[in-house]
Amino acid sequence: MTRDSLFAPLLALVAPLLVAATAAAPDSSMTRINATPARDGWFVCDGTSGPYALFAGMPGDKGASVVTLLDRRTGRFDTQTYQVGPGDPGAGQIHWSLTQRGKAVGNVHGVNPGMIGDGHAATTPTIMGVQIGATAIDCRWLQHTRFIGVDSRRSIAVVETPQGLVYQSFDFAKRGPVTHPAGGEQSNRPTLRIAGGSEIVGARGGFRFVNDGDVYVVQRPRASEPATVVVTRNGRVINSETLVGFTYAPPSGGAPERLSAALGPEAVWSGAGLDMCRGKADAHVADDCLLDQMRRSGASAGSIAFTKRLIAADSPGYVAGWRQAGPVGIATVTYPFRANTNSGTMLVPASGDPIDVDAYQLTAGDKGRADYRTMIANNPDVVPVPPGEVALGKTPAGNLRVLVTTPTATCHACAPAASIVVGYDFDAAGHFLFAGVVAVA
Repeated sequence: MTRDSLFAPLLALVAPLLVAATAAAPDSSMTRINATPARDGWFVCDGTSGPYALFAGMPGDKGASVVTLLDRRTGRFDTQTYQVGPGDPGAGQIHWSLTQRGKAVGNVHGVNPGMIGDGHAATTPTIMGVQIGATAIDCRWLQHTRFIGVDSRRSIAVVETPQGLVYQSFDFAKRGPVTHPAGGEQSNRPTLRIAGGSEIVGARGGFRFVNDGDVYVVQRPRASEPATVVVTRNGRVINSETLVGFTYAPPSGGAPERLSAALGPEAVWSGAGLDMCRGKADAHVADDCLLDQMRRSGASAGSIAFTKRLIAADSPGYVAGWRQAGPVGIATVTYPFRANTNSGTMLVPASGDPIDVDAYQLTAGDKGRADYRTMIANNPDVVPVPPGEVALGKTPAGNLRVLVTTPTATCHACAPAASIVVGYDFDAAGHFLFAGVVAVA
């Protein structure tokens, strides 16, 4: 969707201004509004502080835009038509005036995408605020947004991150204070965040996320249909919402590098030269030595990026082995500077962060299992003692289940009392679905 057609009659007069104005809406994004009248959209403004959301229709040949203001306290829609003036750029900011019957009533505030984030951060219109009369709205904007949809109760955003697709919902009644995370972003803390999503391709494309067994599907519709969010549990629909308006952006080709995509058999490193790094008094010196030895001995870029990630988490290590289980990689990780537990396992799904199986935290449901309660009754002081043994299995649906059996004991050197088996489930495409205890013995 381009903005080149917004002010076509004015092009000869204001072409220099329009160059800056069109930059505020990426050509590839698509906005659709299903409030009456249903229409193609210019942008969706999801208010981060006040009670309003705003849906601005694409201005026609004469610059008229049908704008709907939604009061989320009452669910009431107020639809008005405004004349949109040419973009007035300055110092990276862009303002469009709004008039009715020749009288100025407000403005739209945008930012030149080149002024915020990295070179590919702006995937949806960079509209930061709207003023209409006494009503001022600060609009939610997040870098690398693939989808943002709004209704009266909540807003849904799907963004691309170095860990893959992330779902965020912002419930109007529970929203927190406004935040400005980085690169021109303005938002609130999400009321629900789900990482490790996958993209649905085809005529009815969208995004799929799994959270504690619940499947969230954000459906991008065809033609003039509204976008929807459907939540299912065990195949049954437990919630479905139709969104008033949404903006969708296709993959930009410049999204942040995904760490999982950079990991594979070529990430395995031999550990050559590590002996000279051990015993360094300063941990930072040892970390730098590890990276230096990896570069000297030809470690892959993905392997080095992974080690940098571990160093940032204060747990320096490297990929020492690789096993492929269908669409999922199983990486053996060596932690050369640890006093205990020098080896671990990471599962590498098709998208999202690698999963450290030794970091699994028992849930309330896990601890409520009869076999777990029996083990604790017989061995009250035991804890899981990684690393665990890895085996492959199948889910009831026939998909991959990676089984990790971790012994429990009262200390690292003590005899094991029992074992806890955690199953990590993946769909046929290798996207992580769920993890939980499947047996205690």
